[in-house]
Order: sequence, then C-alpha cells, then structure tokens
Amino acid sequence: MTYLLRPFEAADAAAVNALCDWAWWPQRSAAGWAWLAEGPPGARDDGDAGPAGWVCEKDGEVSAFLGNFVQRFHFGTRVLRGATGHTFLAHPRAKGAGRMVLRALAEQPGRFAIYLFNANAVSAGHYRHYALEAWPSATHDVKYSWWVDLPGVIGERLLWKVSTLRGFDGVRSKGERFISDRLRHGTVSRLAPGVRVMFEQEVDGRFDGLWSRLQQDGRLLAARDSASLRWRLADPDLTRRPILLGYEREGRLAGYLLAYFTKQTEIDQPCLDIVDLIAPADHEVEAIPALVRTLVDNARSLGVARVRLQTVSPALDAILADLPGAHRQATHGHCHARFAPDVDAALADAWHPTPYDGDYSFCLRPPPLGEGSTQIGRPEGRPTARSV
Repeated sequence: MTYLLRPFEAADAAAVNALCDWAWWPQRSAAGWAWLAEGPPGARDDGDAGPAGWVCEKDGEVSAFLGNFVQRFHFGTRVLRGATGHTFLAHPRAKGAGRMVLRALAEQPGRFAIYLFNANAVSAGHYRHYALEAWPSATHDVKYSWWVDLPGVIGERLLWKVSTLRGFDGVRSKGERFISDRLRHGTVSRLAPGVRVMFEQEVDGRFDGLWSRLQQDGRLLAARDSASLRWRLADPDLTRRPILLGYEREGRLAGYLLAYFTKQTEIDQPCLDIVDLIAPADHEVEAIPALVRTLVDNARSLGVARVRLQTVSPALDAILADLPGAHRQATHGHCHARFAPDVDAALADAWHPTPYDGDYSFCLRPPPLGEGSTQIGRPEGRPTARSV
C-alpha cells in the first residue's frame, strides 16, 4: 500500500468529483475547476502562489483532496496573502490521507494566515493538531439565519424525517424538490431607503471607490476592488445570478450585500446565503440593517425559505444581534485559523471576516434550475472528511 501526496492538476477534476459524489457534495464542471484554480486577480502573481490544492493517492487512486484558495488582503498600505482550505474530503479506504492534505495546507509558506471557515462537526476537531485554532474567539461558532417561509421549513424537516426512516437514497431518487418559478424568475422589488439593486455591469469604479474607503478604516480585509468582485461573479457553475444590493449615501456607494442562491440537497429548501456584507465603519450601523432587511423582505418572493449568514466578525455580530427575525445560532466551531509567526495580535484583531473571505461562494450548491441537472448536494449527518 503506497501513498502519494501531490499538487492538484486539471486532470484530477474527474477523480475529485467522484469523491464529491461519494460524500454528496456539489461537483464542479471542468470550466468551474479551471476558473477556481486561476483564482482572483493578484492572488497568484507573486511567483510563490502555491498549488490550487492537493490530492493524496492510495495505490494510484485519488482518495483525498483539499483545495487551496489564495486571495489578496490589504491592511493599510500592506498587501498580504491568505489561503483558505476548501472541499476537504478523505475516503475511509485511505486511512491517514486526510492528515496528509491538511498538513500540506497548514504548512505552506508565504501566507499571513491559513484558515477554514466552513468546517463541519466531523473535521473541526482535527484542525488543532495543525495549529489551526478556533477563531475569531468570540464568533467562531456563530451563524445567523432568517426564516421567511415557516411552512416550507417545516415541510423540509418532515421530509428529512421520512428520509431517515426510509433511507435517503430512496427519497433522493424521486428527484429535486422545492424548485419553483419564483426561484427561477423572482426579482427584488421592496427596497429599504438608500438600497438599490445593482447589476454586474455596475461593478465598476463605484466599487473601487468603496474599496478605497474601506481600506482607510484600519481593518484587514480581503480585496474587494471591482476586478476581484467581477471574478467572483464569473463563476461558470452558477445557475442563477447572485443578488447584489448596494447602499448609497450622498450619491456614493457606502456598502453592499452579495447573496447566492443555494440548495444543499434534493430535499432541502432553497436558501439565499449572504456571502458578503460590508460598509465603511462610519456607515455600518445604518447600511448593514438596511441591506439585510431588503434581502429578507424579498426572500420569499425569490423562492427561498431561509436567508443565512455563516461567518461573522464580532463587530458585525453586534449589529446583527438585534435585527428583527434574526436567529443567532451557536454551533460547533466552524471557523479556524493559523497565523504566521510574525503576525501580531493587532493584525489578527483587525481582520473582520465575512463568508467572502472563506470558501462559501464557490462551495455552496447552486440550485439546479435547468432540465436534466445532475448536480448533487450533501445531506446533514453523512461524514465529509473521514479517516482524517
């Protein structure tokens, strides 16, 4: 029995998709894997970008994978690079393979931080062995949700109980549930004061101006210039364009919200997952509630049952906690980070993460809205990173 750890290559996409299929995780197209490997602007132009991920072969068969998403961060005039792991999968046929790919991620050089913000309960306990600690200390286990269709949520939970009794494969074989015309064609029509719907062609100098203002706040932030945002929105595997809401003050963009349509499995209700929610410090208290309220008020007409936000900084948590209808959930610790030895506490404290910093935008399952879709998701309860 031989193991081989090596960088991920485009030719590995089919084998990694097979692992995703085994774990009931969403798969990517060949174009989607190529887009993800290319990464956002400026992330891989320093000559030491590292691989797009690692695979571990057992006897010539890919048995584990961990993606490596590198992006650019700014702290004042400093430019740093951080890396988040994604799609962490290890098949039980290869005991120890998960540890090998996780070590490769954690020990790569040239990153101010290595982090995972989307850990499931199975894998989360293993990260501390590689100096990946629960972080931020106050909100590493906090998520938010807003239920906008209570009967739909109840129906989903009843279907899950049936699947538990009869076996998920039997329920799953009946096909996709909860796909509606509202999900395919619904639009945002109810806007809070100062909020407007924005389109991809408007991701231009307005966002560059906002990005310049954000950099003046003394925060450590992942790059949100217009080029970086346009790259995000170009994901070839999206089945419906994300919702982009802007908050304007005195004729200038003073914050935005970016939300993706998602559907975890065939028997889950569709959701809107907030991937980014940000405003300059002097506009946060007014912009953040207005943006969230607009999304929540329109969510049901968009064909979803929930709005979710799965990573929050302590500052964002303080604003969201009192919003009407917000469910603040303390779960297992899903956010972990390992900082480079030369990163001091002040720099770490200046980091205000949202799901944008992690892997959510490209690891959430898009709802299959076309005919004959074969994309699949992962039901809760099935392990995703065995034999770590």
